[in-house]
Amino acid sequence: MGLISGILMGMIFGVSLMAGWLQMMKYRSGKRIGKAVDIKTLSTLNRDDLRKICGDNYPEWISFPVFEQAKWLNKQLSKLWPFVAEAASAVLKESVEPLLEDYRPTAVNSLKFAKLSLGTVAPKIEGIRVQSLKKGQVTMDIDLRWGGDPNIVLEVDTPVGNIPIQLKDLQVFTVVRVIFHLAEEMPCISALLVALLSEPKPRIDYTLKAVGGSLTGLPGISDMIDDTVESIVTDTLQWPHRIVVPMGGTAVDASEFELKPEGRLTVTIVRANDLKNLEMIGKSDPYVVVHIRPRFKVKTKTIDNNLNPVWNETFELIAEDRETQGITVEVFDKDIGQDQRLGIAKVRLSELEPEKPKEVNLRLLASLDTLKVKDKKDRGTCTIKLLYHLFSKEEQWVALEEEKRILEARKEMKEAGVIESTTDAVDASASRSSNATGSSGIMGSVGRELSKAGKFMGRTITGHSKRIE
Repeated sequence: MGLISGILMGMIFGVSLMAGWLQMMKYRSGKRIGKAVDIKTLSTLNRDDLRKICGDNYPEWISFPVFEQAKWLNKQLSKLWPFVAEAASAVLKESVEPLLEDYRPTAVNSLKFAKLSLGTVAPKIEGIRVQSLKKGQVTMDIDLRWGGDPNIVLEVDTPVGNIPIQLKDLQVFTVVRVIFHLAEEMPCISALLVALLSEPKPRIDYTLKAVGGSLTGLPGISDMIDDTVESIVTDTLQWPHRIVVPMGGTAVDASEFELKPEGRLTVTIVRANDLKNLEMIGKSDPYVVVHIRPRFKVKTKTIDNNLNPVWNETFELIAEDRETQGITVEVFDKDIGQDQRLGIAKVRLSELEPEKPKEVNLRLLASLDTLKVKDKKDRGTCTIKLLYHLFSKEEQWVALEEEKRILEARKEMKEAGVIESTTDAVDASASRSSNATGSSGIMGSVGRELSKAGKFMGRTITGHSKRIE
């Protein structure tokens, strides 16, 4: 009897053990399948999806393994930073102060650094990607984060006196592109090209504080500084714009590496529909501002009291890199004091085929950074027509020289009080005929228009066409 009961207990225990083992294997298999599904889902996420999940500050190497970590480089940078910071502070002051002067509004007499020190905290390199895109050069993309302790004080000279404003809590999140142009002679590098990549968009966060006072009593100063910083970064540092640094020991023509016009974008602002009404009485008075670079903005005429305006105005803009640049379209409501933006949209030039016309119906947004948009209400649409033309070598050099003349003319317009800043949109509402856009020469007529800056009595530019970048 004892033998039989022992056999039965052994069989029951064995069957239970096998059943438990099978259940455990089934559970582990389910967990593995679940993890595989999660990993597959994560692998399909793009940069914007990851920003929603992780926030803005995740390093590039997490989602893009072509970026390699560089902990050893951070250790060396920390040791070298006291010397690098001192030299970089002098270089920044020398190179940035002229830009502040170019981009400052006329309401400010001068804008310069009273103090500039990069502090003791070194930037952190989260990852590095090295690639060879062209023969004779090496491209390095550096994922950079900096939450330092710099001492930066701007001296803002206004009609009411000098106002020192300190930039506090500075944080920088960007990917820096460094291109090494190789040479056969020592030091084997003829020049460096340095720029900030446009994707992901560079982020520069800071807090403004009036030294010995409050900014609340200085309306517009904070917005002015914000706009100036954004314009300088977008128009001079963000790829395809670049800083060319010739290396000692090798003779090199720096102009070979400078940014050159690549093509011409002809844009026609056709109409807008169902615009948002911001007026308490009546309707909005809309006009459109378009640009590829902030320093070369143009705008349409203002149509009063209309939420479905028709413009049919044509402009010509210059592009330097069709793969990375885009045209920005902003609709504003003309108002007493500061104009209010009704909506904004952007079209990447890479979506256009050269010499092939394209009509686009753009849905207007509150901001291009859709992750931070709180106002989800419909803002209407704007219809535009686009035609991209690639320059020949001859057209490229003509456009480059014309660009320089336009920049000089804009400075004259600023001095004459026609525009408040060199980044203001140019009102080219004087000519409306179809012959206006057919004058000879690349942007030649605009050069003639802007050369009349000394004769400006009002705020309208007259001439034969509306060609500008």
